[in-house]
Amino acid sequence: MAPKTIQIIGSLNIDLITRTPRHPSPGETLTATSFTYGPGGKGANQAVACARLSRSKNQQQQAPSSSSSSFTPTSKINIEMIGAVGTDFFGNYLLDELRASGVDVASVRKVEGEKTGTAVVIVEEKSGENRILITPGGNASVSPQSIQSSLESLPDLIILQLEIPIPTVIAIIETAKHKGVDVLLNPAPAVENLPRDVYKGLKHLIMNETEAAMLSKFLGHEKEEEEEEKRGNRSTPKNMQDLCERFHALGVRNVIITLGSNGVYYSFRNDAEGWGEGGHIPAAKVEKVVDTTAAGDTFVGAYAVAVVVHGASVPDAVRWANKAGARTVEKEGAQGAIPWGDEVGGM
Repeated sequence: MAPKTIQIIGSLNIDLITRTPRHPSPGETLTATSFTYGPGGKGANQAVACARLSRSKNQQQQAPSSSSSSFTPTSKINIEMIGAVGTDFFGNYLLDELRASGVDVASVRKVEGEKTGTAVVIVEEKSGENRILITPGGNASVSPQSIQSSLESLPDLIILQLEIPIPTVIAIIETAKHKGVDVLLNPAPAVENLPRDVYKGLKHLIMNETEAAMLSKFLGHEKEEEEEEKRGNRSTPKNMQDLCERFHALGVRNVIITLGSNGVYYSFRNDAEGWGEGGHIPAAKVEKVVDTTAAGDTFVGAYAVAVVVHGASVPDAVRWANKAGARTVEKEGAQGAIPWGDEVGGM
């Protein structure tokens, strides 16, 4: 049997990471604790999460190494990254790092004369919370035309975020619907110009609490969101279910809202009559929060692997993704912090 395939279409960035005792105030200069750089971008992070969480570290280490774009699956799943980088040092570096985690990069274009996307990340040491500034670079060149040939195949799942041009995201979703391919949308960063039609027939929608509230406002629920903000009890099960229902009403099948240290809320619909359920899953135990940068991307990748490879139910997929995200925040960095399947354990 041929391996299943997950295509991740999205951003590839070089992360420039500064660790500081606290975030500086406007106009303030602080001496940072350290500076590093590493591979990132929500698309690339989610591809690495899918690849690592679908196999053990030993499996990948035993796979034939190659500096080319050729790829040999080492598990029951093939992870394909689709996107663009510049023709600079960072572009080559990102591709090498993706290959090392077991990602197929044959569909990542090198755009002549363009810089690779960049993310400036400031991490507060005490809390592990981060602030991020993004320069798109090559990611801005990802158009429907530039990736048309990559979309001719029929993967088992397409994962999308919003760090590439929105018209491209919309076109990919429409193409996937036409071909009957399931889509997982991670609408980050949340944007106002996402049309309602995007949600119709969407299989999986994964977002954090802030993104969910913002998108709800953009969809015409501004009054409800403002009232809930005033009450200060946004994360109650009733409020979360009400929020999920707004997306179900637009045609989304499975809605998952991550709540950071408060866990995850999920809601799903199984059939045309609307039967389903919702529930809250507490956060997995964390020894110490070091860096939250890639926690959300790890969650997305783990959820996708659980659904596609293991055929997991939504609650079981959320539980395992929760565990994977918890392991990620215990380490520094983005892709380097993402665990392998054997480091998370069974579902």
